[in-house]
Amino acid sequence: MEQLEDNTSYMTEFLPLREEEKKVLLQAASIITQQTAIPCTGCSYCTPGCPMRIPIPKVFSLYNEDKREAPTKGWSATALSYRELVRDTGKPGDCIGCGQCEKICPQHLPIIRHLTEAA
Repeated sequence: MEQLEDNTSYMTEFLPLREEEKKVLLQAASIITQQTAIPCTGCSYCTPGCPMRIPIPKVFSLYNEDKREAPTKGWSATALSYRELVRDTGKPGDCIGCGQCEKICPQHLPIIRHLTEAA
């Protein structure tokens, strides 16, 4: 009970966000959303059933990072990370389109299409 009271004690002086604070949060969320090519949350439900052993959420995470890089930079740290990642697993291009991943994805992402993009 002591932990419960401690955890909820911050609510005793609760103040809702002001309109300008809400506006800033919505702007930040919009920027993050626009910079995310594949909205995967990384739950990894899709990976155990993949017959090609593709680390789908990790591939998507690296893909998103790569898309956020400035194109004029000329290189990306994600390339090295990608090579390390797929050294002992399947690559996005290895996807056979079986659909097991899409059936279990709680976000109903078109994983096969996204793997093709990432490849």
